[in-house]
Amino acid sequence: MSKIQLCDKYKCTQCMACVNACPKKCISMEDEGAGFHIPHINHDLCIECGSCVKACHRLSPISELNLPLKTLACWTKKDEDRRKSSSGGVFSVLARKVLSENGVVFGATMDSDLQVKHVYIDKLEDIVKLQGSKYVQSYLGDTYKQVRDALKQNKLVLFTGTPCQVAGLLTFLRIKYDNLLTCDFVCHGVPSQKAFDIFCERTKIKGSCDGVSFRFTAGWGYQLARLVKPFNKNMASSQNCVVRKVVHPRKAWYMKAFDKGLMFNEACFNCAYTLPQRVSDFTMADYWGLGAKIPFNYPTFKGVSMLLVNNQKSIDFISNCTDLFCEERPLEEAIEGNYNLSHSSKRPVGRDTFVLDMNTMPIRALLNKYGIKESLRDYLRLLKQWINSKRK
Repeated sequence: MSKIQLCDKYKCTQCMACVNACPKKCISMEDEGAGFHIPHINHDLCIECGSCVKACHRLSPISELNLPLKTLACWTKKDEDRRKSSSGGVFSVLARKVLSENGVVFGATMDSDLQVKHVYIDKLEDIVKLQGSKYVQSYLGDTYKQVRDALKQNKLVLFTGTPCQVAGLLTFLRIKYDNLLTCDFVCHGVPSQKAFDIFCERTKIKGSCDGVSFRFTAGWGYQLARLVKPFNKNMASSQNCVVRKVVHPRKAWYMKAFDKGLMFNEACFNCAYTLPQRVSDFTMADYWGLGAKIPFNYPTFKGVSMLLVNNQKSIDFISNCTDLFCEERPLEEAIEGNYNLSHSSKRPVGRDTFVLDMNTMPIRALLNKYGIKESLRDYLRLLKQWINSKRK
């Protein structure tokens, strides 16, 4: 029997690097509960080569953690991209630059079945597929192999994902590539696809839209919205023409459950990457707390990105991004405004039971039990966003 031991549910981040690295395909991902999957070894096939352990960023960490060289408050100068983004649209600037150099960009998208997964794009018009936050853990599949193939073809590659997904990629590759750029974000934690599927079924969202926006950005704020793609004259769905229809606060309780961490992976409560020191070349986030102590003399109602520039390679790259407006800020301001730049999310009471209760309890009873029903503040937030959306 194989002596190889892989991650348990308290360490595994579902990056699937071990699966991608295994030459005998003896590893499968199996549900450990709440929709999260951990690797299991078929001992009849395992030859104990150790490739899986070497590829695991939790068991064999090799990634360097760098304190940011610059902290920027920024946004894209392209208003259309800014409207489609979660905050200031800095991702679209990085992606456009890479694609303009015949590169490829990897990131999370949501398909018409409301499944979140990593894909790659090589066309400017496809940037919209990767824009916007997805508060669901993305399925990586063989993405790391695709990244490696593109790198070996000498293509410039931008990989975006959670810090643990980036760490998984770097450990899987084990070679430093000059043509690889990585970008993570300040991550609170990730719910499972299973939890999101249950929410969509119970609130009748599934089947009524082509996607979900977790960050309805008219006015820069948190609000679920259904995405509906109008059909053109040829009855073909248009990727670039999306109508956002706000989900009523009474049905938007997924976001409150997210804020409380009720659906997070166990590994998120002991995250190795909730630090000012970053694993990626770039780190993105909303710029919460901007101007609280040091004035910021620009309007922020359209959304502002925080961008940590973590090494010299990323400084050189960003200096050529002419579509980006930015102002340098102190790192301490960014840390104070983003809790998960210095702390893992706290494991809440109810984490063990919430996803099970999602499936079985009457919705109002569920919301009352876990304290996630709508409040007056949710309606006032919508009013504020609507007012801001009318400002020029």
